[in-house]
Amino acid sequence: MVSVIDDDNFVLSLLITIFIQLAFFAGAVATKSEKLYDFAGGLNYIIVFIATFLLAQNGNNTRGLVLTILVSVSRSILAGFLLYRVLSRKGDARFDSALEDPCKFLIFWVFQMAWVFLIASPVIYVNGSGKDPSLGPTDYVGFALIGIGMVFQLVADLQKFAFRKDPSNRGKICDVGVWAVSRHPNYFGEICIWWGAFFTTILPLVHTNEYWAIWTIASPIFTMFLLLFVSGIPLAEGQALKRFMKTPADKERFLHYFESVPPLIPFIPACYRAFPVWAKRLFCFEFPQYAYDEDMEALKTPPEANNAGGKEEDQKKYASM
Repeated sequence: MVSVIDDDNFVLSLLITIFIQLAFFAGAVATKSEKLYDFAGGLNYIIVFIATFLLAQNGNNTRGLVLTILVSVSRSILAGFLLYRVLSRKGDARFDSALEDPCKFLIFWVFQMAWVFLIASPVIYVNGSGKDPSLGPTDYVGFALIGIGMVFQLVADLQKFAFRKDPSNRGKICDVGVWAVSRHPNYFGEICIWWGAFFTTILPLVHTNEYWAIWTIASPIFTMFLLLFVSGIPLAEGQALKRFMKTPADKERFLHYFESVPPLIPFIPACYRAFPVWAKRLFCFEFPQYAYDEDMEALKTPPEANNAGGKEEDQKKYASM
């Protein structure tokens, strides 16, 4: 194995990540465009994965080869899809207030540096450890999780993109295909991929007694934390769900969907609907902040708007979920 700076090439991977993100940041500032932001993240992953695998110089590193191929393909598909989607739209609302301020804009790129390095850490370790014990149960579980995650992510993104392109679906919740069994199947897929990648680190770190590498579990945990509590489901749900309840019919349809479909892990809608609230909270990540709070929305509504059309009956059941 060729070690550059450190034995496992973590420092090299971090330097590569910083260089790529700063290069794309400079281009984005010069063109005042954020359209390559997600593509830069995907390309960064692929370069780090391939570089660390090639530096391993271990032709028998089956685990590293399979892992590198799987995660590189998953990042290629995701980066390509996100690039196509952003080019077909007017822009990305995340950057509306930052494009004119390079310092503020840089924060997004620094975050992506940290995100890419941390999430890629299991792959960096598997490729850079220099050890390749025989494949075992944890590896096969890991590969299976990555494969399942890739399928869910790809199918979910394609189905939703097609759903949104149909003008007749404007203002409607996407409830077709995998979206009928999970409100966020793409996030479920992303989480599966990185738990799978971590599982492949278990035998190498046990074989080498490098238990310090257990820190790479931060990859799937951080992914879950962001998607469940920060930039994933919280931004898509909560008060943002008002867009699906513009008419009484839309509201009724959405409430039925919300109560029948889990936020993350795919499940049978009829069974999920019958679950008690405590079970949904404990086993299905159905946190209170995901629900639309009509009382909170009423506080934002001007008094004259309330007097104009009368008040609609409260949906207490929805607010309590």
